Amino acid sequence: MNLKIFSKIFLIINFVFFLNGISNADEKDIKLRGSDNSDNLEPVQITISPDLLDIDKALSLKSKYKIAKEFSITTDKTLKKKKKIKYRGSAKNIFKNYVNSVVFLYNPTEGEESLGAGFLVDKSGIILTNWHVTKGTKEIFVWPLPAGGSVETEVLFKEIDPYFGAVLAENKTQDLALIKVNGLPSSVKLVELGNNSDIEIGDTVYAIGHPNGLPWNFTNGMVTQIRKNKKWIYEDKSEHTATVIQTQTPISPGNSGGPLFSEKGKIVGINTWGAEGQNLNFAVAVDHAKEFIKQNPNLKNVNPVDSLIKKDYPNAKTQDYNKNGVIDTWYVDENKNGRIDLGFIDDNENGFVEGTLIDKDEDGIWEVLILDSDENGKTDQAYLDKNSDGKPDVLAHDYNEDGEWDKFENLS
Repeated sequence: MNLKIFSKIFLIINFVFFLNGISNADEKDIKLRGSDNSDNLEPVQITISPDLLDIDKALSLKSKYKIAKEFSITTDKTLKKKKKIKYRGSAKNIFKNYVNSVVFLYNPTEGEESLGAGFLVDKSGIILTNWHVTKGTKEIFVWPLPAGGSVETEVLFKEIDPYFGAVLAENKTQDLALIKVNGLPSSVKLVELGNNSDIEIGDTVYAIGHPNGLPWNFTNGMVTQIRKNKKWIYEDKSEHTATVIQTQTPISPGNSGGPLFSEKGKIVGINTWGAEGQNLNFAVAVDHAKEFIKQNPNLKNVNPVDSLIKKDYPNAKTQDYNKNGVIDTWYVDENKNGRIDLGFIDDNENGFVEGTLIDKDEDGIWEVLILDSDENGKTDQAYLDKNSDGKPDVLAHDYNEDGEWDKFENLS
């Protein structure tokens, strides 16, 4: 546990005991949780807000986001805003109806940095993409289409905060991966997965992606062949096999993992790679993706923050506090003496831990609950239970979030 945070907590407690004349406040129903040594817990991994627990992994994410901003500059320094292409007929409708389904992905792993695309396949926040986009990472940055429409890569990376995506399943052979993201805006729409049989040679197909860092680009082309059990090898020597759709639809790095649509607007493939030569581009056929999703039914109930610090707390125990099938509370024995002394809370299950529970004397009663109520990465409230009766007695406020408590309220 961050010693700075512990010191701050103990200063609060000592100050409260000697504080006179503090104002009364209405008693609130605070979810401090029950005993923290329950036997009905399951081991799992967790993640938390960097300000609630200062861990190397969280700091690493901040560093990687900085790398993402720098990467945007080197991607293409000459990028300038382009006029939107005015498509007609079915093409125009496909772009209009499904551009919000496609997300921008950035893999920050050192030595594996890459851009890619993905698309929403389940309302729980599951995104489908390519394995070679997620290669080497369990955490990935995700940007939905901005409310005002497509912006250039520099603007996206520098000015728009990404969502955190957890890579939860991969099929290396078929070059597929599933990412889970919580809290995506309602503007991100589900796609409709078609079938391999929906497409024939000579059909027109459409792609949405981010070729060479040009976000939310739209292209079309003709299906030139459907190749069953096609084998291919990437520069890293990884070998892959799948039924693929060969098209003239232009794709480039950054299109990888994005959707290939039929004229009816159904997904028929996942754009994957382009071969040397003119108009030789390939998409993994959609039936592979459907089977891959079917093989991972439990991802709907996974909180993506679970994967962020599994190396730091491999023995963390979990609880589904509201019993809706999604883990929202984690318990940690930080000093490894066999008794739980820390807890983390994601009550709204949006993939951001907004509360830290502390049981200093390990008696099963939480003395302190620290909150980041607005989920901006900075602590702004703390509840204290002075008499260990399981109910908060004092509420501390840090209104300007500068690390100093501005007001204390008596709740008892």
